[in-house]
Amino acid sequence: MRGDMHTIALALLAALATARGTRLLTRDRILDAPRNRIIRALPRESLLSYLILCDWCTSMYVGTAAAAVGAWSSWWAWEYVPWLALAFSQVAGWLASREGEE
Repeated sequence: MRGDMHTIALALLAALATARGTRLLTRDRILDAPRNRIIRALPRESLLSYLILCDWCTSMYVGTAAAAVGAWSSWWAWEYVPWLALAFSQVAGWLASREGEE
């Protein structure tokens, strides 16, 4: 049972890390300069700039990386990576959509 709880705790931490990494990439001021350079290099209102700035989109990339790192670290099996990536993205997107609500 301890192993199951450990895996659940790691998955929860990975989901929260996905949310934080997503915010870092899409909104945090510390990455404004590189993010703005990328956006300026793209055509105005391009789909690619949307895919970079969208919390839900970016959380899929970050969530997939987090799920893959977990499998590579033997925290869970590789066949769980697609499902965990979706779950991590959902948590990140849900948290991002509630940002600013008091």
